[in-house]
Amino acid sequence: MLPPSLAPPPLNNVVFLSENSTLVTAQTGSTPILHCEIEGVAENLVSWIRRKDRHLLTINLATYSSDDRFFTSHVRNEQDWALHLRFAQPGDDGAYECQVSTHPPVSLFVTLRLVEARAEIVGGPDKIVKSGSTLKLTCLLRSTTEPPSFVFWYHESRMINYDAGRGVTVTLGRHHSELSLSPAYAGNFSCAPSNARPASINVHVLDGEQPAAMQHERASSSTLLLPSLFWITTTFLISDLS
Repeated sequence: MLPPSLAPPPLNNVVFLSENSTLVTAQTGSTPILHCEIEGVAENLVSWIRRKDRHLLTINLATYSSDDRFFTSHVRNEQDWALHLRFAQPGDDGAYECQVSTHPPVSLFVTLRLVEARAEIVGGPDKIVKSGSTLKLTCLLRSTTEPPSFVFWYHESRMINYDAGRGVTVTLGRHHSELSLSPAYAGNFSCAPSNARPASINVHVLDGEQPAAMQHERASSSTLLLPSLFWITTTFLISDLS
């Protein structure tokens, strides 16, 4: 065995502290961050490469891609060279390579998986409530990886989050929002989260035994039917007299 002073130097002293072949799940429209923690970078360069087309994205803190949604962050004396992707889209999913320019180069791989978040109103697409009662609607956020900044509730095309004078109360949770409305009124209600596709529900207010909308339709039909019956009856009477 050669003494330490005569031993050949190691190929490199780079050690990846992040786990290799990790999966990062993010939702479309968000800014996912792919981490690459490295010890012993020294004077070597750190590059991020998109594997499916071997496209060079960044070298150290410089962005080389024409797609300026990509950028790298690194704090001096810290070990993480993180790739950020603004406003991620479905075509951005796949494997990304964090490469250090040693001889030979060493790499760590991260796979990005994107999901599309959507809203869902419990009990839809139709809901029937009694006249004078309180309407309560719950909007669930499906496939979300982060809480919404806001959830707007609409009655028809009017935003009602702040209509306290009309009996509206809205609460926001990490993955849901609740609307309380007293007294209830009919129409189309929708919830629109900041980071998910909206959802809607049709609310029918029960006035007696039938929803108000249905009673109105029946009353309109009866009003139209009476003149027709009168005309038919009169026609038959005239025919008989003739």
